Formats: sequence, structure tokens, C-alpha cells
Amino acid sequence: MTASELSFYNKLKTLEEQYIIIPQLNLASIIHKIGTKYCTDLFRNIDFAIFSKKYELLLLIELNDSSHNEAKRKARDIKVKKILNECNIPLLTFYTYYPNEKSYVLNRIIKALDNLNDTKNKNN
Repeated sequence: MTASELSFYNKLKTLEEQYIIIPQLNLASIIHKIGTKYCTDLFRNIDFAIFSKKYELLLLIELNDSSHNEAKRKARDIKVKKILNECNIPLLTFYTYYPNEKSYVLNRIIKALDNLNDTKNKNN
């Protein structure tokens, strides 16, 4: 992990009482390709994944630094978002040029997880 990712991960550790946090998760480990769809795109990593204690994928997190302003990286980010949208996998994006205070990060993640639970309960 980069220094920014490690710092961010240390903020997420508080959530490990309720969730499993996996850094640097390869998309191919959570998305099954069908035929050639996404063939090479699944060999990309997501910065963090949050799973339930039963290993149910709940949420993915990307921490974007200035490299995400480059044209190739922007194209990669668009592909990843498209894949995740098609697979109904939620993604939160944080940016390193913001302070990302621990309380802000945790509150945003908890709110996203609560929204997922509310949606799941409405659909049941």
C-alpha cells in the first residue's frame, strides 16, 4: 500500500469489529466474467473492500490521488465504475487532496452501509 492508502486503512480499522476490511482487492476475485466480457478489466485492484463477517461483499472504496487525473487513469476509473454498476456493487470514492479526517471517513462509510441495509430490507 502507498502511504496514503496505509493512513486511510488505519482509519478503517475501527470498523473491523463489525466488518472485514480487505485492502487491494482484485476485481476478478469478486466478479465472475462471462465469456470475454470484462476479460482484462477484472485484473484491476480496488483499494478497499468491506465485507460482512460472513464474507458478503458490502462496499468497495477507492482512494484517488492526483494520478487519477491522468487520461489513462480516468478511462480506467470509468470502466471500473461501469463494471461495478452493472454488477450492482456499490463504490465510494475518497480523494487524497481532502483531509479525510477519521470521523468524516467513518461517518460516510457507515451512512453508505446503513443505506445498503435499508435498501436490502425494503426489497425483502
